[in-house]
Amino acid sequence: MTFHEHFHFPHYFAGKIRTEIEHLYSSVAIGNLAQAIIVIFEPIFLYTVVGLTITEILGFMAAVYALYAITIVAGGKFAAKFGYFRSILLSVPFQIVYWFLILGSENNIGLLVAAALAFALQKTFYWPALHASMAQYSDKQQTAREFSVMYAIMNLMQIVGPMIGGFLSVMLGINALFVIASFIYFCSVIPLFWSKEKISKKSYRFHDTLELYKKYPSRFVGFFGFGEELLVLTIWPIFIYIVLTNYQDIGTLVTLATLIATGLGLYIGFYTDKHSKGSLLKAGTLIYALTWLVRIPIISPFGTFIADALSRTTKTLVFIPTSALTYERAKKTSVIPYVIGFEQMLSLGKLLACVVGIMVFAATGSFVALFIVAAIFSLFYFLI
Repeated sequence: MTFHEHFHFPHYFAGKIRTEIEHLYSSVAIGNLAQAIIVIFEPIFLYTVVGLTITEILGFMAAVYALYAITIVAGGKFAAKFGYFRSILLSVPFQIVYWFLILGSENNIGLLVAAALAFALQKTFYWPALHASMAQYSDKQQTAREFSVMYAIMNLMQIVGPMIGGFLSVMLGINALFVIASFIYFCSVIPLFWSKEKISKKSYRFHDTLELYKKYPSRFVGFFGFGEELLVLTIWPIFIYIVLTNYQDIGTLVTLATLIATGLGLYIGFYTDKHSKGSLLKAGTLIYALTWLVRIPIISPFGTFIADALSRTTKTLVFIPTSALTYERAKKTSVIPYVIGFEQMLSLGKLLACVVGIMVFAATGSFVALFIVAAIFSLFYFLI
């Protein structure tokens, strides 16, 4: 019996998960392996090879999320009309083009303009469709558990990926990572062909999302908290590189830290389905904000490992309840309008984090100041 035919943990799930979720798990596993091989090395590549400064890297990401905040509406319309899995499939070539444009920017920095657009379009067709799939097909009695398994799959790939990436970067060079990751990522479309998604061809109007903003303003502002995630994915890897200086050591450190977080994430998913998601989210937010402050005195590889492990572990206390609440609320209201609101506010939060980060780093030149900015942004999660 193959993975895509049956995927069921009888002592973990309350009931059998739907086939669409199984196929989504398979696609996410392959796609995240590819991303895990390269993602931590992307900002390092921009910093060390392309030669961008910290503020320039943040400026590049600001352009990505400014574009995404606009183009996401088109992504919602496409997913509503043509289906979630077709939208995810369409996102794949944009991700591959983005990686090759980043690679080419070593010789032509102007390619970063096109790279920002390609990355924004990848997000446009991928994330709303992924979230809508989880909201649409998950079982309301075990939403957190179903997402925690997806989160565990992502983490497992992030355990394997950085080690592979670190090894290959040493053996073949960091340029080869982009080519290898692109091939693997392309294979992530295969499980999507297994599914016979029923397409309702509903129309989506941005007006519906605006109405949700008016009805639940603080809830959507809470998604600004993901501004801290922008700093996790761009600034933290560069800081690790400065402390460790070796690609393979970076891959090993991230692998070990992620391994610790994965087991906890599965337990949190089980716990979240049986307890108040809001209470867990608030407790997790406070703990997670404090982990940013733990990074301040770091000057050694061991300190970096402890901080990264704490961050990844405590982030599960925030991310799993947030995702479960989002999917449940989307299903209760209207799936596409809600997930578009979630992703648009998330992107605006990351855009704001870029702008604030640019101003703070330009004034101080301090990574510690950026860690404090991230801690402040994470407090927005309280509003969710």
